[in-house]
Amino acid sequence: MVTRDYITEVWTPIVNEPKFDNVTILNWVTDLSPFATDGADTLHVPDIYTNTFSVQTQSTQGNAVVDESVAQVDTTLAINLHKYVAWIIGDKDMRQLASKYQLNEKYAREARGLLLQAVEDSLFGLWSSISTNSVGDTVTVLSDFEIRSAISALDSSNYELDECAFFFHPTVYWKQLSGIAKYYEQQISNLNHIATGNFGKTGLTRNFKGSLYDIPVFTSSRVVSGLQTYRNLLLHKSAFGVAFQTMGAGMVRVQSDYLLTNLGTLAVADVIYGVAVLREPAAVLINANTTAVTS
Repeated sequence: MVTRDYITEVWTPIVNEPKFDNVTILNWVTDLSPFATDGADTLHVPDIYTNTFSVQTQSTQGNAVVDESVAQVDTTLAINLHKYVAWIIGDKDMRQLASKYQLNEKYAREARGLLLQAVEDSLFGLWSSISTNSVGDTVTVLSDFEIRSAISALDSSNYELDECAFFFHPTVYWKQLSGIAKYYEQQISNLNHIATGNFGKTGLTRNFKGSLYDIPVFTSSRVVSGLQTYRNLLLHKSAFGVAFQTMGAGMVRVQSDYLLTNLGTLAVADVIYGVAVLREPAAVLINANTTAVTS
């Protein structure tokens, strides 16, 4: 009998890396980063829509006009979040690691994914500040009427629908939206949803699912879940804001240094940023139960 001592083991060049959502909501907010380059920790965005002028009627010719003073509302975005991922590889491991694995490069890619995911978590977490527009509930499935009600809320307030997008948790998309007959029946919607899994043609990312009523639909596992409810969103681009102030270029910085005291190389990826609701009425909270299913 041949013992296992003589049987070769092979380490493949394949490394199973973590899976991350593509960036979604981060592409659909107002980026204030260009205004955060001078060291400021707070950005001000005043609005003149909360308090508005009123149209007067000149009933008697020659009478003095009635003037108004409307106060601005100051919306602020604080750059107060500094998050990082750090790892160290000792000299012995660095020397002995097979060069084909390029672990530092893979770790850096993973760290960037984690940090961008953290930024998206912060943006999706702004759902709790939405009070003007809310549809759906915490106990039932999402319906087509609720989708149309969400669109109506923004359209009635004169927001450009071509600058809006839906963001659904994948569970809501596949177990609720995809089960609405009005969407999947080709003779009604002219969509091949059963064949493609998408509401129309897609070619951007795996998170882009086409359009509903000509509004882009994205899925993200970062959509907040709590109290048996998914907090899906319909957003106009002006609703939320983000600002990055990470040292160097780009959103995420990766740097490394050799530490003699540790006999190893330390690498750190970090991001400095802040998020805020800039225009609350430009967002719609779309509630859906986490376990309800449209059969």
